[in-house]
Amino acid sequence: MPRPIRSALLLYGVFTGLAFLWASAEGRAILTPPAEAWWALPSGAATVGSLGLGLALATVTVASTRLLVRRARWARELHVSFRGLLGPLTNGQIALLALTSGIAEELFFRGAMQPAFGLPLTSLIFGLLHVGPGRAFLPWTLWAVLMGFCFGAIVAATGSLAGCVLAHVLINHRNLHFIAAHDVSSRGPHPGSHRASQPSPLPGPLSASLGSSLGETEPVARR
Repeated sequence: MPRPIRSALLLYGVFTGLAFLWASAEGRAILTPPAEAWWALPSGAATVGSLGLGLALATVTVASTRLLVRRARWARELHVSFRGLLGPLTNGQIALLALTSGIAEELFFRGAMQPAFGLPLTSLIFGLLHVGPGRAFLPWTLWAVLMGFCFGAIVAATGSLAGCVLAHVLINHRNLHFIAAHDVSSRGPHPGSHRASQPSPLPGPLSASLGSSLGETEPVARR
């Protein structure tokens, strides 16, 4: 397993442990944030509503990132930068990274930090911790701030972490898959062409039409 992936998995393990320690120190269960939800829903309805919002957020995010890569130079440059940083990824590695990052980050930021710090500050911290080694990664940081607000709003509205975890995992899975499967460092057809591959430039938060919303053909990552 490549060293960057091992380091990421270790970091996510630390995030998960810190999340449970933080919640325990405050005398609360991490899966039940103490603040009152914006919507007064029964527990079951809150979970279903949260999952629905999470799926909707993932759908919009993956579609918008692919639209950006068609139209924005910075999005293609970010894709190339992430591809170089991550190196080749197998389908299994992509699934593992998406699952661990989505669960660990949501437990820590939305489950532990947001009840203590509030939605705005938590979202800002979440975004500022998504940095990369160069100016090309600055849009990723700004995008992560926006996604932090979106993830946090799902929790604030429903009181459930289920939807933000679902959205985070789906977005990361789809975007990491496209980063691994597409090389856009030297483009052939115009990004708007049906023959051109449509990578997703944003692996972070931030991914259903999941793969066919813009009608592209999805190559399979290296196994």
